[in-house]
Amino acid sequence: MVSTKRRRTKASTPKRRYRWLKFLFLLALLGAFALAGYMVYLDVQLRERLDSRQYQLPARVYARPLVLREGMMMHPGELASEFSALNYREQKVLSEPGSWTRESMDYRVWRRDFIHSDGRRAGAEVSFRLRNDEISNLRDGNGQRLPEFRLDAANIGSLLGGGDDRNPVRFTDIPPLLANTLIAVEDQDFLHHFGISPRGIGRAMVANMKARRLVQGGSTITQQLVKNIFFDHKPSLQRKINEALMAVLMEMHYDKGYILQEYINEVWLGQQGARGIYGFGLASEFYFQQPLDTLEPHQVALLVGLAKGASYYNPRRHPERAQARRNTVLGLMQAQGLITQAQYALYSTKPLGVVKDGVTAQNPYPAFTERLLEELRPYYSYEELRTAGLRIYTTLAPSVQKLAEEAVSNGVQALEKERRIEANSLQAAAVLLDNNSGNVLAMVGDRDPDYPGFNRALEARRQVGSLIKPAVYLTALERPLEYNLATLLDDAPIRIEEADGDVWMPQNFDKRAHGQIPLYVALAKSYNLATAHLGLDLGLQNVRQTIRRLGVEAHLPRVPALLLGAVEMTPFEVAGMYQTIANGGETVQPRTLLAVADAEGGRVQHFRSHTHRGVDPVPAYLLRWGLEQAMREGTGRRFAKRLPRSVAFAGKTGTTNNNRDSWFAGFSPDVTAVVWLGRDDNERTRLTGSTGALPIWTEIMRKLPHQHGLIEPPRGVEFKSVNARGQYMDPDYCRGGSEIPFSYETHLQPAPECRGRDRWRWFRNLFGGDRSEVAPQEQMTPGWGVNPSEQQLRDERRRQLWEQLSGDDAEEFGPAPGSEDEPIELPSDRDRSQPVEVESSGVPIEEAQPIGPALEDQWP
Repeated sequence: MVSTKRRRTKASTPKRRYRWLKFLFLLALLGAFALAGYMVYLDVQLRERLDSRQYQLPARVYARPLVLREGMMMHPGELASEFSALNYREQKVLSEPGSWTRESMDYRVWRRDFIHSDGRRAGAEVSFRLRNDEISNLRDGNGQRLPEFRLDAANIGSLLGGGDDRNPVRFTDIPPLLANTLIAVEDQDFLHHFGISPRGIGRAMVANMKARRLVQGGSTITQQLVKNIFFDHKPSLQRKINEALMAVLMEMHYDKGYILQEYINEVWLGQQGARGIYGFGLASEFYFQQPLDTLEPHQVALLVGLAKGASYYNPRRHPERAQARRNTVLGLMQAQGLITQAQYALYSTKPLGVVKDGVTAQNPYPAFTERLLEELRPYYSYEELRTAGLRIYTTLAPSVQKLAEEAVSNGVQALEKERRIEANSLQAAAVLLDNNSGNVLAMVGDRDPDYPGFNRALEARRQVGSLIKPAVYLTALERPLEYNLATLLDDAPIRIEEADGDVWMPQNFDKRAHGQIPLYVALAKSYNLATAHLGLDLGLQNVRQTIRRLGVEAHLPRVPALLLGAVEMTPFEVAGMYQTIANGGETVQPRTLLAVADAEGGRVQHFRSHTHRGVDPVPAYLLRWGLEQAMREGTGRRFAKRLPRSVAFAGKTGTTNNNRDSWFAGFSPDVTAVVWLGRDDNERTRLTGSTGALPIWTEIMRKLPHQHGLIEPPRGVEFKSVNARGQYMDPDYCRGGSEIPFSYETHLQPAPECRGRDRWRWFRNLFGGDRSEVAPQEQMTPGWGVNPSEQQLRDERRRQLWEQLSGDDAEEFGPAPGSEDEPIELPSDRDRSQPVEVESSGVPIEEAQPIGPALEDQWP
């Protein structure tokens, strides 16, 4: 009985073992099928994500590219600023793209490869001489003469960012030193493992056991990439398993080059507010303001070291930790033979060399960018600008912007100190335009130019004071049979009782009346009384119409005080008005936007300038000449001596009641600049236009290159000598007088002192030889004096004016269509809307079209 039980037990043991093995086999098989199914699921997730992967990139903004031309005017300091904005490095010997050398007056520059709005331009060398602020001997790398040479455009920020930001790089553009250093530090078996590294895991375990703490991880670069793309950073066993499985799958589908490229673009390397700095391409700009391919070994070591913990090793907050980590990486680079012992000794002692946080701002030019967004809004949706990685080509000139920012910041501080004004109470704005194209070269909206708050250049509407007076004088000069620059005006007291009982009694700044004065002197000296008399004689409606034709769209009140500047405008609007004068009467709508391309530069939309002629060239030139006298002998003379005498500067000061606003608007043959100073609470500043805004304007303009020589007058202008009474002094018969430009249509009375000096005049007259250039005596120009009939006519005009004012409410915005205030558009003497040339690059170019109100309404 007992033996039988033992035999049964022995017989059942193999069966039970077999059953267990069978169960385990089936369980393993089931697990394998489950794992295979799960791997298939992970594989689908992996490939769908990576194959359709597109980075959401904010639009990149580029400054205008500097074009070097033979005979071009440029200061050495301005050229250095342009190189600095491009992050070009000065070298003793030109050795790489993005560098320049200088030997005395001779320059050599190696341009980087760059995608312009009209196609890609390969890197190339150029040499030139800069002597007396003029470029000459422009030659390419082979010594052939060039008419011009275009550099690449500086990256000046991005639009509407705030989330993950990166500057992706292709595998072919990755510097070998960066790739090799990453592999040496993060994953030495990267080129040989299949996604996970048993050797790396074992090495990490030994290191951690020796240190008795976690000092080294065993994750491969592939695993880290999977974690960055698919998972959060919370440690868990499930995440580690999924991470390992997906790393193996990734290695099955993608080559090592792609994996390394994606890791370099994906790794988090810093934070700036809500903006995450991802990838080595953006980190290179964020920390060093340099392209990735220009970094030196110690800079590469710092960025690679940040991959371990960008917050813990933040070089701006924790420089000691960052330097220690950098030197550790340099040691590994030496051990792997990437640098020599001598290089290690050199680079390990160098400072970190990171730029200040403000320099790397996502939007370093907030005032300019605000205007840029206004121009982009009708054409692109908010989502496109935030995620499509568009390339925005703009008009900003980095060297001019830097000059304007420094002049405003330093000038405001100096004025507060010198004038004993409360510290930090003054605010400022500045706008600079190219006269010919209307391109916005620079814009400053705050005394702290980096501050992205209230943009006074675009949004501060303040009374302009005497800046409006040129419109009054232009209205007169457009009537050459009645007025000219030498016409005598009555600078006498004026008193007008308004319908509501208020009395308008303007005064000159010096509280004096100056009697009969030439028109150009009244403009240069900015006499209020003479301007008021002239404006009322011309008619308020006619002056308002002239202001409109100068491009001003601001509200213009129907009151006599308008003649002296009782109109509110922004600095940007004032700049547009004076640009029209500087451009000979042709209005070019100021713009910041030139073109937009996709992320690869493959599809380009160009934005054409909008122009129209609002003023005839002849009166525009006469007005310009008058404003030049304002700089030489009028309200701008105090600082004119600081400017080059060979340049035709013109401008006008503006001061409002109780010295609340200080303005200066002026131009050279090339650039129009407007500066405003005031307080945000609109309290008194104790500054006039000449003591506040003019010094800052002068500081900007004196450092810019300008065209030298006199401005060529247009056809229809002739210079004649006149006496103090505005009478023609024929040089054949008498000497003296002042030489002033006149319209050919103007008839001048000969000066009495020049009569009777030619004995043979009767003989020439007998045979029809009377000189046509001497104006007939009977065609006397009105305005030399006030006789009873003229006074009666003036009173009648004023009565008609007040009848109009009493029956009209002040208009809300500009003139109504079809009214007499509608701007008169004269034919333009040149057409700017010419077809855009398509370069041989084959890049499709088209004119931008508005997106429509539906998409525009999606903007926040």
